Amino acid sequence: MVRAPDFLENLTRIFSWAQVAAKYLNMKRSPLGLQGAYTRHLNLRQPPTPIHPPNPNKRGLQDLTISDLCYYWDTKPPTSEQLAFADKLFVPSRHSPLKLWSAAKFRTTPITSIEPEVAFLGRSNVGKSSLLNAIMGQEICWTSSKPGRTREMNAFGIGGTKGGEHKVVLLDMPGYGKASRAEWGMEIMKYLQGRKQLRRAFILIDSEHGIKKNDAEILQLFRHYAIPHQIILSKVDKVLAKTKKQVKSGASAVSVQRLQKMLEEMRPQVQPDVRVSEGPGALGELVTCSADISIGGGQFLGVNAVRWAILSAAGIDGSLQGGQPVPKPPVATPETP
Repeated sequence: MVRAPDFLENLTRIFSWAQVAAKYLNMKRSPLGLQGAYTRHLNLRQPPTPIHPPNPNKRGLQDLTISDLCYYWDTKPPTSEQLAFADKLFVPSRHSPLKLWSAAKFRTTPITSIEPEVAFLGRSNVGKSSLLNAIMGQEICWTSSKPGRTREMNAFGIGGTKGGEHKVVLLDMPGYGKASRAEWGMEIMKYLQGRKQLRRAFILIDSEHGIKKNDAEILQLFRHYAIPHQIILSKVDKVLAKTKKQVKSGASAVSVQRLQKMLEEMRPQVQPDVRVSEGPGALGELVTCSADISIGGGQFLGVNAVRWAILSAAGIDGSLQGGQPVPKPPVATPETP
């Protein structure tokens, strides 16, 4: 096993998972039961569908396209049909999302699983916990304002059915930065280098602060060991407007242009020149999102693009419906005279 660089000793858990005990107990005592009370709690939290902003110079957040929010150069932007497919696959059900396992050490991870896996990593306060909950459509991950609380690799199955395997498994990894521990970093590196089920690692970057020193070191490490990875930029609302109140009223053409310029300038950082790079760079697409900004209908800004990126990494391209190939029309054969 290759020894990881010393800077891995700074790895930490970003948003750990902890909820208020009183809220949990109130739900448990509810006549609706814990699941019913929690579903009602989520519904009550959902704000009404936003209306188009009165400012003619702004566009409603629900009207922003994938090309407005993201930057693709190695791949093609997903179509509206593909985004709808991704959203449908992530709709919560009785069997999805489902926590499958937790492991503090790589040697204790299940070796018999066959589902494709994607791992989420990031620096403290980057918004990873909120994003994972938004992706999975439920607050299944325990959250906390204090970094370093999650000390294990946690796996969640998506798209599962009764008695069937899941379509893809999401891994919530201990993060790097504040309150990190060296042993977490070592186990993460063992997983990233040795896990055959891993299809891609998603590294979250704060849109407001860009790629910081710790982020750059992690990217260099991934290139060195040829670990397939992709960048996701969280908290994009802070680029589109100064305050949440402003961004909820819509995004101006100037703010969208500012975002696109930032993404274009980030390209050489995530994909350095092959003549000077130690190894392959990140996938040539930058996806942005904000798990705190609702665009109505239970959707959050840019999360559908993240869902599609996950399915693409897992090899699910939208031609599968419920895990079964879409039947192709029969090929007409010429009639013999």
